[in-house]
Amino acid sequence: MQLFLERLLYFWAAITAIGLLIVVAWWAISTIIYVAFISLFIAIAGAAFYHFYWAKGD
Repeated sequence: MQLFLERLLYFWAAITAIGLLIVVAWWAISTIIYVAFISLFIAIAGAAFYHFYWAKGD
């Protein structure tokens, strides 16, 4: 019985660790994509402002 409980604990710990790694990877990827899209829209707005307003110093 003790061997069963020990193996149960190992399996539970392994499954929990795998689940945590998946959640951390998902969170990191979604955060990186979110920040990348926000940065893209800020870059588009900045480039448009520079191109159409700031660079027309003539």
